[in-house]
Amino acid sequence: MAIFGKKKADEQAGVNGAADASEAVDEAFSPRKAKAFFDRAKTVHDSTNYAYAMQLWCNGLRFEPVSMEALNGFLTSASAFHAEAEKDGKGKSAKALKDARAGVTSKGKIGKFILALFDFGAKPTDISGALKAGELAAELGLRDAATYVMGKAFEHAVQDKKQRKDTYARLLNAFEKVEAYDLAVKAGGFGLQIDPSDADLQNHVRNLGARATMSRGGFDDVGEEGGFRKNVRDADKQRQLEESERISKTDDVKDRLVSQAEAEYKANPSDVPLIEKYGRALRERGKNADELKAIALYTTAFKDTGQFKFRQLSGEIQVRRSRREVLKHKQASEASPGDAGLRQAFEKARRALVELEVNELELQVEKYPTELTLKYELGKRYHELGKHNEAIEQFQLAQEDAKHKRGVLLYMARSFMALDGWLDEAIATYHRALEGLDDQKSDIGLEIRYGLMLALQHKAEGERDLASAEEADKLAGGIAIQSFGYKDIRERREAIKKLITDFKSGA
Repeated sequence: MAIFGKKKADEQAGVNGAADASEAVDEAFSPRKAKAFFDRAKTVHDSTNYAYAMQLWCNGLRFEPVSMEALNGFLTSASAFHAEAEKDGKGKSAKALKDARAGVTSKGKIGKFILALFDFGAKPTDISGALKAGELAAELGLRDAATYVMGKAFEHAVQDKKQRKDTYARLLNAFEKVEAYDLAVKAGGFGLQIDPSDADLQNHVRNLGARATMSRGGFDDVGEEGGFRKNVRDADKQRQLEESERISKTDDVKDRLVSQAEAEYKANPSDVPLIEKYGRALRERGKNADELKAIALYTTAFKDTGQFKFRQLSGEIQVRRSRREVLKHKQASEASPGDAGLRQAFEKARRALVELEVNELELQVEKYPTELTLKYELGKRYHELGKHNEAIEQFQLAQEDAKHKRGVLLYMARSFMALDGWLDEAIATYHRALEGLDDQKSDIGLEIRYGLMLALQHKAEGERDLASAEEADKLAGGIAIQSFGYKDIRERREAIKKLITDFKSGA
């Protein structure tokens, strides 16, 4: 790394107590100065002043940016800060974070990286922040730091609801810059899933695949000390890494990963990344005992750290187990359709699942009050349980979510219909759901039109309203033309036609 070209001489000078003038020649690398910050950061962290500890780790990393131990220390303090912030509220924590950021030295290229790293720690789920920090690390030649931070960005990108090719392109380029070719290929692969027609990206990924093969074989090290034999010595470590990243794992590999993660966790049970690693290994192996262990692991982690993600992971496993139980009862009931007992067991299991989902979603809505999708999902579960007042409240809050607007209005109209005396509101909501819908023949359009037809039919029957019957008839005819076998549309249309005839004849 050219930026650290003078580090050996200056480091030795610093250690030997050279004059300030000689120390100032290269402030970019001074382990002695870095250690003072790191030691202070550990003390401050232990005193639970996590925001200030983050500041100290960063200012120390300015003098020794290659220290992965310090980077891990910074991320540990950041993780502890967020756990504490979840308990104490965001107002006080936001000020502490702002003050700490103001104290981070941001001079020069290293300073820009350090500041970006701080911002990444402040918002660990922000893909753009992780990308920026990783790219700056790559530009500086900080291979380990760049790979780690970009790896986090990669994880969040894969989980992001809005998949973007340019994000994976940036990840590919940064991984390539630090010669992390396997990860670069993976990032490029995700980009190609979004746009398979990108010929340039295809060629880039193909070339990187070849580089990755060469790198794994040790050919890039020919002529260097160790060379190919170095990779042979590291074969076991490389195997562990490949096994942990492999999408399809054999049972032996899963057993080995669980044992390895369990041993690391037991050696340091308060380490959040190790908790996550152990829990992930248990979930991937997925035996009944594994899931129970993972639930207990996450429950304890939530209690100890206060980090809601662990409570959420525990709930996800419980919901997954409940869904399997429902499937088992459903298959048994379908195999013996005349057995009322099996049918009853299936309905009981299904309701238990919905009640469990409601419990989990209520916690998530409370934790993430601005996530409208969660409100929509909670409203649907309330609707299924017959809690229509509660469902409507959630749908009204979620209706500004453009992605689910039609679904929200459809379910809200259904809930209004299920309540006595709210038929007009149901009809009005169905009409709102159709407004601006480009393709009324789509699946959601068909559902909305059918629901509106039902509501109008009920109004016509209850109030002897000819106009409602005629509108319902028009909708029924359109649905029948589009899909003659849709639900009970033929019977509905006949009943509506009879209503109109009766109204006009005065019957």
